[in-house]
Amino acid sequence: MPPARAHTLSVAFPRASSAARDAAVRPLWSRLFDRAPASPLAVGFGLGIALILAFLGLDLIDGSLRTLLSGEVAPWRDVEVRSAFIIATLFAGVLVTHRYEEAGTRRDLRSLLPALRPVSLANGGGDEEAVGAPDPLRLRAVGTLGALCIMAIVPMLYRDPSRFQRPETYALPSVLFDLAVGAALGWATSRTLYASVCQDRAFARLAALVREIDLLDLEPLRPFARRGLRRALRWLLLATIASLAFIDAGYAEAPALVLIGIVAFAMVSLLLPVLGVHARIRAEKLETLASLRQQIRAERSTADAGNARGGRLADLLAYEARIAAAREWPLDATTLLRFTFFLLLPLGSWLCSAVVGHAVERLLR
Repeated sequence: MPPARAHTLSVAFPRASSAARDAAVRPLWSRLFDRAPASPLAVGFGLGIALILAFLGLDLIDGSLRTLLSGEVAPWRDVEVRSAFIIATLFAGVLVTHRYEEAGTRRDLRSLLPALRPVSLANGGGDEEAVGAPDPLRLRAVGTLGALCIMAIVPMLYRDPSRFQRPETYALPSVLFDLAVGAALGWATSRTLYASVCQDRAFARLAALVREIDLLDLEPLRPFARRGLRRALRWLLLATIASLAFIDAGYAEAPALVLIGIVAFAMVSLLLPVLGVHARIRAEKLETLASLRQQIRAERSTADAGNARGGRLADLLAYEARIAAAREWPLDATTLLRFTFFLLLPLGSWLCSAVVGHAVERLLR
């Protein structure tokens, strides 16, 4: 019944194309993606180039590109140039990956829809928390906190952070622009992160609407795993780009606590969308095993009485073994292998940069 299935989608999860939800999460750049006659990647590329030009233009006004213009330093060795590329890539990456994640969510929902049972709209669907839409006040608070945090980190990306203790520093247009971009980056990142977590919880609740769990074929449940993997990749990729900014500022040794935090959050991103369906699979498995073992006991009693019916007992035992060995998570070996590879992205970035930095220091001694 198509209408019932459409109701299932609207109640369980807000439509990914909802203009109101997009505007709540990304009020300015959402309209940019919607109106631009190009792919999100092309729009992000254009945004990144615009930011790079703005960074370098203001640095030129402040006189920070003298060594570059005189030819004393090659463009790829100039700190200002590298910093402009890294921060612009990070900012555009936050927006583009979120846009692609929304498109992936729509695909996942369409794939999952046939496996969901229809529900009525008796509850009205008015509970914003229940459908995964972030609360506007919380979203605003999270965005403000994120903006303040990134603004506080901006001085650490300079070779001489102590310059921010001098009032004249704040008269430089490039410094003010850096702080403004940092605030915008923190605002966008924290809001999209919070909205994604809310949506992950709603996506996990869809497991309650799955009609039937086939323990021997979990393929219909792959959308849950795909969303988790996509979320983990998004934040590990952005963490990799962000780490380059710290390394370029002279922080070559990544603190273990930061690395542990990133890995832990990636694990949460992977598991949060699949927790609900994992519980459904486990419950179905325990129920099926209990039923099979009851049948096995009955069949064994029949066999002991001399009334055995061919190979039914053997069939039941074989089926029980297969059910007992069935996976309880919709995560196959390929998904776990990809996740492991994604985990190596920030670690590899830090290690390679640290090794290269150490080698350069030895050569310059």
